[in-house]
Amino acid sequence: MSKRHRSTVTPPQRSHQEMLKDHKQILQNYFDSFITRGLSQITIEVQIRFIEHWFKNIRVVDGEGERQLFIWEVMNLFEGRKRIAEFLMALSTADEDGQPCLRAGTVRAYACYLERLFVWTLNSPYIAGMETISSKYGPLDNPFTGVEYPVHSRDILRAERFFLTKKQILALLVFLREVFPGLIKKNLTVARLYAVVMLITETGMRSIELLNLDALGDDRDIFYDKKVIQTRFGKGFNSSGPQTRVMPLTRRSEITLREYEQVVRPRFRNQMNEPSLFLSLTGTRLSYATLRDGFTRLIETARNHGVDLPPKLTMHDLRASFATNYLEENPEKFWRLMELLGHSSPSSTCLYIRSRGYSRTEFMKDVRTSQAGRGGVTPRVYNT
Repeated sequence: MSKRHRSTVTPPQRSHQEMLKDHKQILQNYFDSFITRGLSQITIEVQIRFIEHWFKNIRVVDGEGERQLFIWEVMNLFEGRKRIAEFLMALSTADEDGQPCLRAGTVRAYACYLERLFVWTLNSPYIAGMETISSKYGPLDNPFTGVEYPVHSRDILRAERFFLTKKQILALLVFLREVFPGLIKKNLTVARLYAVVMLITETGMRSIELLNLDALGDDRDIFYDKKVIQTRFGKGFNSSGPQTRVMPLTRRSEITLREYEQVVRPRFRNQMNEPSLFLSLTGTRLSYATLRDGFTRLIETARNHGVDLPPKLTMHDLRASFATNYLEENPEKFWRLMELLGHSSPSSTCLYIRSRGYSRTEFMKDVRTSQAGRGGVTPRVYNT
């Protein structure tokens, strides 16, 4: 983003000031649509900042001097396609250590920000009132046509994705509750992490969904009487914004959550005013970075003390473990699993269904025919 690209273009027929005004108006029209689509404030700020900086950082030279790139100049099927391809290539270039400057997922996210802008502009090609961009600056097209996106994680099954059996999950919870506190001398944060791990492995909730759960006020997300828990920050579809969904509160997760709310959460600062279910030591909503670092330390310590766990287990792998274990026990409930995970496409759910050591085809054949031994973790939560 910091590298400036220069190119020479045909001298404009209008002043820089007029074109800049039109460019900003077109972008503002697009930004206004974010609100009607229900995007979160953070998402809005990130996309606006990226899009504005992207156009400013690409410099062009014409008869009046150097200036920024305007949207109709990049929405040219030939010159625009070249610009987009060069941009994606620059972000994917290897650094001094031989690794790509940015992950493929990050590059793909940037590409999506831009392509959504171009698609929206084609569908609503106006500057102000009924004046169209094409009538003033020439024909428009989507410059992403024919340009290959960076590979997405769903296009290649992650060979390093790990799944814990219910026996492994139980061993992790036992270690987390009985051994880990004495090793790091932080009982409060360990008890919080225990509740987090239990909830993800029992509900399949995403980390971001879990961190945005509220325990106080009208937005409280836990309903013990109905034995459900809701998330209002589920991943949207095509930038439709956060989605609400309801998941069953299993007996294990209910016992753990009640204990957390009654015994652990009241020991955090600001627990009567901050609605967040999971609080930081300073009394604010727990951040993902803090949660991730705590989980990484847990896994490393557990493995060093003999717990059978993969070396690179992540928080997201707990969600995948939930999905795999659920379908092993309920092979006929694939569509229900889709609902629980908050997926709109079966292909997304399929990525979470992985066998342990053999092909998914063989795995699915086994779970369809094997009905015996549906044991797993004891119905009683490890709570002593």
